[in-house]
Amino acid sequence: MIIEGEPCDISDTILGVSKQQLITNKYRSARHWFWSGLRRYPGIFLVSIFFLLMSSILGLVPSIFVGWGIDIFTAEGFSITFLWIGLSIIIGAVINWATSFFGSYIWSVAAFRIERDVRQEFFEVIQEHSMAFHDENDSGVLLSMGMNEVAQIRLAYQPAFRLLLSTFLNIALACVYFFVKIPIGTRNIGVGVWEIGLGVTAIFILYFILAWRYASKIGPVRRELSTELGRLSSASQEVFRGIEVVRSFDKENTEENKFRIINDNYADYVKKEGFLSSFYWPSLLIVIAMGISFGVGIYLIPLEVITSGDLAAMLTLLFSLLTFNFMVPMRLLMLQAGLVNAQRIWDIITYRDLLEEPPVPLVAEWDKNIIFNNVSFKYPNTEKFVLKNINFTIPPGSRVALIGGPGSGKSSILKLLLRLYDTTEGDIILNGCALRDMATIDVRRDITLVEQDIFLFSASIKDNIAFSKPNATFEEIRIAARRAQALNFIEASPDGFDTPISERGVTLSGGQRQRIAIARALLADPKLLLLDDSTSAVDVKTEARLRLAMEELIKGRTSIIVTQRLSTLVESDLIIFLEKGEIVDIGSHQELLARCPKYQFMLSYLPSGSQIDEVLKTGGVN
Repeated sequence: MIIEGEPCDISDTILGVSKQQLITNKYRSARHWFWSGLRRYPGIFLVSIFFLLMSSILGLVPSIFVGWGIDIFTAEGFSITFLWIGLSIIIGAVINWATSFFGSYIWSVAAFRIERDVRQEFFEVIQEHSMAFHDENDSGVLLSMGMNEVAQIRLAYQPAFRLLLSTFLNIALACVYFFVKIPIGTRNIGVGVWEIGLGVTAIFILYFILAWRYASKIGPVRRELSTELGRLSSASQEVFRGIEVVRSFDKENTEENKFRIINDNYADYVKKEGFLSSFYWPSLLIVIAMGISFGVGIYLIPLEVITSGDLAAMLTLLFSLLTFNFMVPMRLLMLQAGLVNAQRIWDIITYRDLLEEPPVPLVAEWDKNIIFNNVSFKYPNTEKFVLKNINFTIPPGSRVALIGGPGSGKSSILKLLLRLYDTTEGDIILNGCALRDMATIDVRRDITLVEQDIFLFSASIKDNIAFSKPNATFEEIRIAARRAQALNFIEASPDGFDTPISERGVTLSGGQRQRIAIARALLADPKLLLLDDSTSAVDVKTEARLRLAMEELIKGRTSIIVTQRLSTLVESDLIIFLEKGEIVDIGSHQELLARCPKYQFMLSYLPSGSQIDEVLKTGGVN
């Protein structure tokens, strides 16, 4: 949207289709996305299914040969033929084991690849989501989903789905065995009694119907179990991250009790799931099928419709299916867990993001006026406006200070400039065009934020500084550290720039973390610099070092500083005084001092900065 001035140029940035769009355009639903794993690696699955079918067919061999062996032993006694039957059973078992092993191995390869792909897709889509998404979703729950619940999808494929498919094939072949009678020499494969075949088939159809109903009962329990697992992960992560606060207030017992409640809730759902698995009564149907087959078989033997060996083969086959059946509840649990967790992950992937990329992005030129035009803003899913009808213009190269009490909206202005959020009402105008019409990658390429709560990665000092420019040379990194007044303490560290920083940089002082963050910003060489109270809570000598670094960083570029420092206000070209999301006054330090009583009142509570000036004059910052 063009607001004023000359039309903006169209950006050369090619946004393409987002990862979220690629997935949602390709798959219709969570189930479609879940079962897409079979289409991702069709060759591997086809080979594995071939081995699975071979294993199921070979699984009939022991039952068939046992029947033949009984008939041969009855007719011939302990003969050579009988010995060959015994040897054939052993050979068949070995071949069956080999085909089962290769089928399982190949299927496992595909399952682990699916897990890898799903986890990567999940991570990439979350990376694309705006801050509104992260405001709504707990990081601990997301972590649990990305690790535990994605792993459940893999387990649904292997072993759950593979073994269920194997069970189905075994049951289908068993039903065929009862119907057919294929002559091989003087022997037959199959019973060839359609009455028995029809009865066994009917029982197995009823078995599958009841198994499906059983699976539907597992679904709600599994959904609650996944939710409780996410809460468990979130509670653990929160305590571990805030362990210093917990110990400083001696609240270990309180947190242990809170965790125990969540843990007990999780255990209750595990018990419910275990109860359903233990009392899987459809398995009784196979026992009934064995009893019916035995009774009918005893009746048919004197009629010479079947032999004693045929009856033994029937019972052996049904007994092997009964053994398979004992594992069906666990397979159904795993499959249902995979489907439920796929739905939960799908809901995250298909999150309707309020922050959208423009279809034709415009160029973001930060060397032009930055205009807030009737901007009002409230965070997603909230009712309260944190900014109300904000209007101001920042000329290029200006040094701007934002001042105001807590909750006045200072940090929200910085977030809007970074396009972490879009304005609720009004527009931010850059070079005559709305910021929302510019791609986020273009907007953020030339902006650097030094946040109030400094975040450092669990990596070396060098890697943390180079985060803003991964291809930077070591000399560039060293120069940035020197300009940020961080070189002395870095080189005094055990491994210099290769010194590892622990999680969140807790092994460094507040001033050291801030100087590394400033070095990171210096290396980025931004056109617009955003500073969120970056020199707070440091001693006088450290702040003097930081002011030297900031002066060099601010020089020649537009800067917006959230501050409570009098010295910074005096040196600013423009001060924007905020209160409860509204502008109280705008002007230079002298102008506000002359006309704004609220500004005068606030100044009386700010540090004068005289000690800092004295340190700078005496050169005592080294």
